[in-house]
Amino acid sequence: MVLATPTLYANNNIEKVAQTTEVITVTGKHVIVRTKQGQLAKVHINAKQIAAIAANNISDALRGIAGIDVFEQGNLTYLSVRGGDPNFVTILIDGVKVNDPTNSRGGAFDLSTIDPSLIASIEVFYGSYSTVFGSDSLSGVISIKTKSFTDAKNSISFKTGSNNAYGGAIQLATPVTDYAQLSLSGSFQDGDNSHFGEKFNRQSYIGTIKSTQSSNTNWRLGAFYSDGKSANFPEDSGGDKLTIIKTPEERDFQQTNVTANIQQHINNNLTFAINSAWSEREENITSPGIASGVIDGVPAIDTKTDYNRVDISSTANYLANHDTTIALGFAYASEDGGMDSVIDFGMPVPADYTLTRTINSVFAEAAYKAFDNFNLMLGIRQDKANNENSAQTLTVNTHRMIANYQISSATKLTMQYSEGFKLPSFFAVGHPFVGNAALKPELSENYEMSLTHYLFAHSLTTNTSLYKTTYKNLIDFDPIAFININRAKVQAKGVEFSFNYQLNERFDLAGNLTYNKMNTFDEAVKLRRRPLFKSALSMNIKVNESLSINARAVFNDNYYDSSIPTGMIDVEAFNRLDLSAVWSFNNDLTLRANANNVLNNSYEEAVGFSNVGADYTVSIAKAF
Repeated sequence: MVLATPTLYANNNIEKVAQTTEVITVTGKHVIVRTKQGQLAKVHINAKQIAAIAANNISDALRGIAGIDVFEQGNLTYLSVRGGDPNFVTILIDGVKVNDPTNSRGGAFDLSTIDPSLIASIEVFYGSYSTVFGSDSLSGVISIKTKSFTDAKNSISFKTGSNNAYGGAIQLATPVTDYAQLSLSGSFQDGDNSHFGEKFNRQSYIGTIKSTQSSNTNWRLGAFYSDGKSANFPEDSGGDKLTIIKTPEERDFQQTNVTANIQQHINNNLTFAINSAWSEREENITSPGIASGVIDGVPAIDTKTDYNRVDISSTANYLANHDTTIALGFAYASEDGGMDSVIDFGMPVPADYTLTRTINSVFAEAAYKAFDNFNLMLGIRQDKANNENSAQTLTVNTHRMIANYQISSATKLTMQYSEGFKLPSFFAVGHPFVGNAALKPELSENYEMSLTHYLFAHSLTTNTSLYKTTYKNLIDFDPIAFININRAKVQAKGVEFSFNYQLNERFDLAGNLTYNKMNTFDEAVKLRRRPLFKSALSMNIKVNESLSINARAVFNDNYYDSSIPTGMIDVEAFNRLDLSAVWSFNNDLTLRANANNVLNNSYEEAVGFSNVGADYTVSIAKAF
């Protein structure tokens, strides 16, 4: 299956599994659902698809997916789901929320943190998901699952490519007793398409031990660690073409996650689950500053951020009868973080803050199969956030409704209403110069309708989705008051069309087209990096039992972008073609070759940042 429309792949795959598995747990909900009509439409990208395109980072895997805008700026990636800001997306690694509210990006996650070779799957959920994940889930969720015992065999791999990029990975998996399975993974990467003086390196390590699921008690312990360094031109600097200060901005980070999960089946009707996680993000940034242009410049800043988070949740699933499942639960989160910063205003000026916040949540969800062809799911959640530096308590109630109607054996209709919220980031609240402790949560309200058709004995699948999402109380910087305030309102309306045609076992074709219209309710306000149209087309050919070839073409309409040298400008539309081939010499040895932007199109994804041009990667993997 090709990468361009993994949403359709996910729908087909879920239904096949549902027919052979009694119970399925889906990430995007609390209830355990026993019917295929109860599943949610989502994007699902598996490890085989990621390997086929020789992805250097997660943005490579997400490029070309309907509703997702990905723009690379040096080693930083801008990611938008259906027009929402990058910090409106909850990012999960093995169920651990890794959004960092201490950074100036408002909580947006650095996608370069994790090596794609260690990923078993990536799932993307559209819409507001705060009834499931709490804060930050305004426009969508990206859930990353790393490889464990059941996802990979013992293997070692090495890759090299243009622009001095190289890397490698090793994966080990073994049963440790009759009741437990152990997996260990490690990887390194250097270069990562570095160009024009930019540098990047990363190391990642993962360890997982879990039960064999041979009893009524299932458990999992996991640890994830990644660190890396990069040097590239600052955001909004105008890149290598326009920046006046040629000194690169240097970054280094460390991400650590530890998880412990247990699920107990009391009987056929009752299941309890307890999930716990601890995560820490440390990031150091030395920025040379940006000289003034059309927009005022930015002084040199040295910044160190440290953020810790503890999550504990418990959920009870009760099968009331064959048609009704109820989930009740609570969640507790403790956040502790801050920033040590020195700003050069001609003399060093400190800009430090530290905040601690606790969030207590209760939630309920119910799935009801009204009749054979109709399934309804309702969810409600209340979150109470207490900032220990303030007497203010923020209380947010969110709701969600999903209805699935199987109109016929070939047609399915899905409708969704959902609400989301995002607590003000520590940076927006606590920064000594621009912070505002009185900020309210940002809110979203999402409506969506999706129609899926299966034609020609399910060889052709089409999906059409219409959506409208309204964002309120958006946090914005007021240059007159020189403080962050709630004032903005933005609305996204769009249509997504996807198709997948599998002619036979050797050939399939997939594509999508997205129309996304943003309304800021102010003609003078332009949003960055939101093209009106985007599309993708991919083709997969299995030449023989040993050789497969994949081609992916992506088109982006023109869009607005900004830099300090230029101000807001209209960036030209661009397209790119990526090719890849996989040779399996035997069951143990695999060779992959990949060519990104093979036509060497010289477009800019960010103002002033030159395109690396055609980029080539070759990798070899040996299983043992």
